[in-house]
Amino acid sequence: MRLPPRLETFAQEVMPVIAGTKRKNGTVQLTPLWFECVDGVIWLNGAETRDWLRHARRDDTVTLFLVDPKNMWRYAQLIGRFTEVVPDEGGVHIERLAQRYGRAPYAGPKTGRVKIRFEPDRITGGDNRTPWTDEPSPPG
Repeated sequence: MRLPPRLETFAQEVMPVIAGTKRKNGTVQLTPLWFECVDGVIWLNGAETRDWLRHARRDDTVTLFLVDPKNMWRYAQLIGRFTEVVPDEGGVHIERLAQRYGRAPYAGPKTGRVKIRFEPDRITGGDNRTPWTDEPSPPG
């Protein structure tokens, strides 16, 4: 599912995304991450060894939360899953994210990293109480 146009524009703003994943014991882990939205698709980046990535692979459900740092009534909650996890060859993606977030060049290791495609199944939230889409979210 491609993000609705207004949500895509919002997701192109520079802000961290909070990824919510479920641990084995059922508690939720919240992790701030860098991301980018390209052609209506959200892409994340992480090291293969990260707990949040391991949780997402096991549980197959991830919640992403975006909130405007200047206006908490502009937010989006995206419930979905990772549909593609591919090596970040040469650290090209993490370097692009470092530039997006004003941290270039990327100071961490560029090996062992993956580029992750997120596919939303449900979208809630909105821009000052106006939903991101006119389509109602499915129940759940």
